[in-house]
Amino acid sequence: MEEFAHDPDIATTLVKGLSVLESFRPNRPSMSNGEIAIQSGINRSTVARLTYTLAKMGYLKQEKSKFRLSWRALVLINPLLANLKLLQIARPSMQKLAQDLGCTVSIGTIDRTNLVYLETSRVNENIWGSPDLGTIGPLVPTTIGHALCSQLTDEELKAKIHEMKRHSPDLWAKYSDAFMQGVADCRSRGFSIAKGTWTPGTHSVGVPLVRNANGDCFGMNCRVPVFRLSPNQIEDEVAPRLMSLAANLRNQLSAIMPV
Repeated sequence: MEEFAHDPDIATTLVKGLSVLESFRPNRPSMSNGEIAIQSGINRSTVARLTYTLAKMGYLKQEKSKFRLSWRALVLINPLLANLKLLQIARPSMQKLAQDLGCTVSIGTIDRTNLVYLETSRVNENIWGSPDLGTIGPLVPTTIGHALCSQLTDEELKAKIHEMKRHSPDLWAKYSDAFMQGVADCRSRGFSIAKGTWTPGTHSVGVPLVRNANGDCFGMNCRVPVFRLSPNQIEDEVAPRLMSLAANLRNQLSAIMPV
């Protein structure tokens, strides 16, 4: 929240209220005021007023001394997802690719220095946690992050790199070379590959998907356990099939843009 501290036009109470809502994660679905204070960086007395207000509005539900998100929170994202035709078109093809390759196929978009996963298709026997709707991950070390940032203009990419350096210095120091190469690969050959560098035991391919009329970028990735891959299969089969899927989706979307 410190990035907003010196902007006189920012409604700081709203920023704090949204920070409370963003504190909840799949691994911490229920939290006390003290736990929310730790996660959000907001003092406990302020958190108590915010959780009381959010509970009264229906966005939080109180259970004894703890709070969890209420179903009313879905009202905030429904207009976004209801009009995102991309996901409706992509689901069947994503699921087929996941079944054919024994992989996880995801679509995501940019959220500041992170990405947000919007859709994931998986095989039942996946051996790692896979991202569901709303899961957040970093742009820098991921192939889908490379694919998303490759769709930015040079000026936008320069600004995004500056933002990542400032907000994620450790990730940038470790993965910046791979990030720049991944962005260049997506622009030159249409895909980026990472071999176990972010999710151990898996190889990943990322491809740019589409940038809509609003300037929102969408990308795809496919993660495959190493034990399911033969030598060079990630380059020779997985990457071409994911690129073909992305091209097919773009063709279907061209008649109904914006996505």
